[in-house]
Formats: sequence, C-alpha cells, structure tokens
Amino acid sequence: MVGELGLLSLLTAASLALLLGCVPFIALHGRRLPLLYWLASLSYGATLFILLAIVSLGWSLVTDDFSVLYVAQHSNSQLPLFYKIAAIWGGHEGSMLFLLFALSLWSSALTLFRRHFPLRFFARSLGVLGWLLVILSLFILFFSNPFERLFPMLAEGRDLNPMLQDLALIFHPPLLYLGYSGFAISFAFACATLLEGTRGQNMARYCRPWVLGAWSLLTIGILLGAWWAYSELGWGGWWFWDPVENASLLPWLTGTALLHVLAISARRDLYHQWGILLSLVTFQLCLLGTFIVRSGVLTSVHAFAVDAARGEALLALFGTVTLVSLSLFALRIQGNNPSANFKLFSLETLLLAALVLLSIAAITVLIGTLYPLIFSALGLGSLSVGAPYFNLTLTPFVLLLLLLMGWAPFAHWQQSPTPHGWRIAVPALLAICGGLLSSGVLDTDWQLEMVPGVTLALWALLAPMFAPTIRWRSWLMHGGVAISLLGMLFASYHSVEQGSRMSPGRQATLAGYQFTYQQTELLVGPNYTSERAHIIVSQNGRPVATLLPERRHYRAREMLMIEPAIVSGLAADFYAVLGDNLGAGEYSVRLYHKPMVSWIWGGALMMVLGGLLALWQRIRDANACSEDQ
Repeated sequence: MVGELGLLSLLTAASLALLLGCVPFIALHGRRLPLLYWLASLSYGATLFILLAIVSLGWSLVTDDFSVLYVAQHSNSQLPLFYKIAAIWGGHEGSMLFLLFALSLWSSALTLFRRHFPLRFFARSLGVLGWLLVILSLFILFFSNPFERLFPMLAEGRDLNPMLQDLALIFHPPLLYLGYSGFAISFAFACATLLEGTRGQNMARYCRPWVLGAWSLLTIGILLGAWWAYSELGWGGWWFWDPVENASLLPWLTGTALLHVLAISARRDLYHQWGILLSLVTFQLCLLGTFIVRSGVLTSVHAFAVDAARGEALLALFGTVTLVSLSLFALRIQGNNPSANFKLFSLETLLLAALVLLSIAAITVLIGTLYPLIFSALGLGSLSVGAPYFNLTLTPFVLLLLLLMGWAPFAHWQQSPTPHGWRIAVPALLAICGGLLSSGVLDTDWQLEMVPGVTLALWALLAPMFAPTIRWRSWLMHGGVAISLLGMLFASYHSVEQGSRMSPGRQATLAGYQFTYQQTELLVGPNYTSERAHIIVSQNGRPVATLLPERRHYRAREMLMIEPAIVSGLAADFYAVLGDNLGAGEYSVRLYHKPMVSWIWGGALMMVLGGLLALWQRIRDANACSEDQ
C-alpha cells in the first residue's frame, strides 16, 4: 500500500501543480486578483505531496519491499541503511522524482519570500514554475514511475550499483539536482519579465540571490562528483571530459556568466537582455544535461537509463521548454537600451569581457559534447572528442579570465583605474617568479607549459590582496578558481605513477618514498567480501602514511570493484590501487604520488564559501530594504 500511497501523492501533486500553473494567468488576465491568494497553499501543497511520494519510496527501500520494481532493481536486504536511503536517487526513476522534489522546494521558497516581489511579477514567476512542475510530473507518471509493482515479488533485490556505493553519492546527486532546479527561479523570472513586457529591471533586482544559491549548490555538487571520480574509479583522475561531466559544467559556465551580467544590470542598469537570455539558456542547459544523462543516448559510468521512449520524452520536454522560452524571448524582448557610458578599462568592461569569455567557453564545451552524439545519431560512425580538444580550446579563455580576475579589484565603475605602481608590480613579480619555479626551472626536467597557467593563477590569487579595497567575497570566489587551477596544473604535470608486482615484504620506490607491502587480509562487509592490502609509505625509514586499497566482490551483482586507497595532504596525495591477484600472495599494484591535488577540492570549497557569503549579504540587504519600507 505504501507504493500506491506514493503514486496517489504524485498524482495529487501534479493536479496542484496544474492549478498553480493556471491560476496566476487566469487571475491576471481576468482581473480576478483575489485568486492569487491561493497560490501559497497550492505551492506548499504540491511540495508536501511530492515529499510524501519521496518518503513512500524511501520507506519501500528501507523495508525491503521487493514488490516495487525500483526497489528490486536498486536495493538489497544486505545493503547498509544509508545506501538504501541514497538509493532514492541512485536510479533513473528515483533521481527524476528527487529532481521534481527539488524544483518544488524552490517554488515553495519563492512563495515564502513573496512579500519581497511585486504581486504580478511574483504571480507570473510562480505560474511558470507551476508549468515546469506539471511537465516533469507528467514525465514521471507516464515514463518514469518509481512505484511500478513487480509480479511475482522477488525474494531478494539486485542491489545498488557498487560504483554508486560511495559516501559522495549520498550528497553529490541531491546537491546537483538542487543546483539544476534552482536555476528554474531565474528562468521563471526571465519569463515573467518577458510576459510583463519590461526591460528587465525587476529581474536584475531580484534574481541575484537566487542565482547565487543555485550556483553555490551546483558548484559543490560538481566538486563531489569530481571527488567521486577520483576516489572511486581507480584511475587517479578527477575529470575525464565525459559528456555527463560536461552536462553539469555547461550550466555552471553560463550561470557564472549570469552572475556577472546581473552585477552590471543591478549597478548600472545595463545588459538586461543578456541577463534574460542567459537565465533562459542556463536552465535549458540543465534540462539538456538531464537528457544527456538519463536518455540512454550514451554509455557512461554516470549515466542512467537505456529506454528509448524515455529518451524521446526527455527530448520532447527539453525541446518544448527551449522552443517556448526562446520564442517568447524573440517576440517580447525590447530594444532601445540606454547608452553604455563608461571607459575602456572600467569595471563594466572587465565584467562584460568575463561574461563574453564564459559564454564562448560554454559554446566550446557544448560543441565538443554534442558533436560526437550528433555524428553517431546521423549514422556516420563513432567519433571521440576528448581531453586534447577541450584543453586546447579552453586554455586561452581560462588564461584571459585569470588575467581579468587579478585586474578587476583595481577597476572602478564608469572610469579607468588610476595607476597603482607597486600595488600592481609586486603581485605581478611574485606571480612570475612562482610560475618559473613551478615549471621546474631549478631542475633538469622542465615543464614550461605550466608557466602561463601558474603565473596567471597566482596573479589572480595575489593581486586582489594588494588592491586599495579588498572585496573578500569576490576574492574567495576568484581565488578559489585560481587555487583549483593550481591544483589541476601541479597534479597533471608533476604526478608520477608506477605499476609493481607486490607481495608481503616487497618494496617499491616512487617520488622519493618507499612503499612497503605488509600483508593482505580478507574481510567480510555487509554485502561484499574484500581483499585488503596494507601498504606502508615511508621516507628515510620514517613512516608517513598507511594505504589500504581493496578488491571488493559484491555478491548480489557478482561484480568485482576496485577501492583505491588515498591519503591526502596539503602538499601531495598518496594513491594506491590493488589490481589482479597474480597468485602465491602476489598482486598487481599501481602507486601514485599526486602533488597538490587536494587544492582542487579546497579551491572549490572557497568558491562555495564566497558564494554563500555573497548570498547572505544579499539576504541582509533585502531584509534591510523591507524594514525601511
């Protein structure tokens, strides 16, 4: 009965969402404004019933109700409790249900803060969100029902995919979905602005806090996804330019561009059309990412679903939202903008250059991601677009953005900065010296390719600290980008690895460290058995770390999974992978020494912290304005 309760809750939520989509436009068109007072109850009601559906699915997973097809496919009686809960979004149907729930949460949040918006603007925005809830609800009901029954009932479930039985899974997908659905708010604001026929002043004024929140959640979601790839896949990398990885990067790039254009619009009343367009495109890219991951058009360790009908339905969903919103933009956008009166090197120019670079970078990633899929769909064969393409095409944009990040704190609105002499020279000199040292100029093995990237990353990190006024929130976000890039560069150019045949007592040397294989122990986990190696890392006879890589055999799925061992440090990570059992107690072991790779995660956390602090400041400013009124 719990499954039927969940399905009934979903049907009720879809009905409430339909009313939420219709009532605002009926009320505004028929001048029946009292109807708008029902919007809050409709929004909260839809969220409550979707939450009830989520709880129903979770209860079915926790109680091992294998009469529910989704539970039988993605859970097992021996699966640990926290992975049973994570299995709610561990498969296609559950992940789409959680995406619907995340979208409903944002609509309820908008309703909660409705007094901060003009009534008509709020009503139109919530109406757009209502229609998005309707479309996604119908897709789940007709093509992705997580409450479908299985007859006859199975005695045991298939288990959650072992690759997804990782702590990062518990947080990565929900944060990613919350980030995706958060951009629906700016999408709704853009549509409301177009329907009102205004230039976008309201959108620029109200949109920034919501975009900051969605951007911060998406950033930490991408961070956890990169960490999952690094810690779970066993190849020592954090980004493979996989289409599924690119699917989350695309809205992050356009969302970052949107933040910059909103800053100009709010301060100087410029570029409203660009802000509206980026709001539409960013959410469309979120839908495109959903299509890429869950349509079955590609095979990836990240991807869900291979059902052609679902893929066609998702494509129709994406096409409908894109066609309607871009047609509305084309028909309703207004020209006659005020002239932009500012100097060449003013802050407006730098922000404009940043959003142009970010937009072009997004187009570049989009082309590299979709071209192989289109090439294959046309029956022209298979084509791979990998790291060489992305690294080569994106490097110039990244370098220019780093240059702008370091220069922006010295710029002013409407005027070029005055010369600052030592304030510019000192960080520039430090950055150049750091870039030369990082290349290995004191060693025989030079890495001159690193010099531009490291120099400009250090410039972006250090220059704002010498500006007359330090903008700490901007420094955290821009400095986080610089620190992450430094980690990527050092880990890419200075990492070393070695494959060895190891058995108890045998030793291997890598990067000046000794790796000594101590023993192999056999373990029994809740739903797997494991071979675990003990490897002691030492330098000059002094132990510095212990690595415990594993080979896990998951009984339900009959899958062998490699669990790398990682010991992280500020200077470097030690990374070990336990490979094939060669017999007689000997194993194939791959060892890595990865300098500064933890800086990637630290820089991303800095970006998120900067975004959250900026969001908090916007909320305080909005509350202060409300109190003054």
